Parts: sequence; C-alpha cells; structure tokens
Amino acid sequence: MAETSAPHAYFTPLDGAEFIVLTTYRRTGAAVPTTVWFAEAGGKLYVTTGAQAGKAKRLRANPSVLVAPSDQVGNVQGPALQGHARVLEPHEEAPAIAALQQKYGAAFTNLTAQMDAAQPTRGRIYIVVTP
Repeated sequence: MAETSAPHAYFTPLDGAEFIVLTTYRRTGAAVPTTVWFAEAGGKLYVTTGAQAGKAKRLRANPSVLVAPSDQVGNVQGPALQGHARVLEPHEEAPAIAALQQKYGAAFTNLTAQMDAAQPTRGRIYIVVTP
C-alpha cells in the first residue's frame, strides 16, 4: 500500500515552488546546477529545454539528478531530492506539456513559442524526473 502512494509524495518538498535547481553531472562527476521551470504530475516532474542544452547532454550520459526548490536565480530554498531523468520521446510529451501549461499558463506558451522560433524543428525537448 505505501508503495503506490510513495512516488506521489516523494516530490512534496517542491510544492509551491515556481523553480527548481536541477543538478546534472558531467562525465567527470562534477555537479552542474541549473535553475528551471518544472511541473509535477502523477509523481513525476517535467521540464522543457533545448535539445542541445548542456543539461540535456549531461543527463543522457548520466541520468542521476538532484532537484531542489529554488527562487528564480537559483537560491535553493529546501531539501535536494535524488531523481532519475530521461528525455521523453515525442509520443510521451503530452503529459509534460499539459502539466507545464497548467502551472505556468500564458507564460509557458510565450516561452515555448520563443524557444521554438529560435531553434530548429525538434529543438525543444521534454525531460521527466522520477524518484
């Protein structure tokens, strides 16, 4: 019984945060923190970024990440939680888009439009973080 509810409660320390610091790791093991928008749905966190962004390249090589609530400039405001991240396939993106759209509304729509205009087709990806 606890197993089914545990994943949904794992990210509770992020409740109310507008941003998180997503920490990915270089091949050397060096941590690289990045402040990002995120949305939680169904016990998973969703993030969008450019396909060629450093964080995307790093998590493809090492899916272990840390996430912590933060302010807009990356000042951590709560505990860091371990997670496993992966890039979603295009057919898996709908829940990520819906969660981010619900949380950020017009700001998300405007940001993604700007990202899409500045990048080639499929230049933006969605990442899922699980406990």
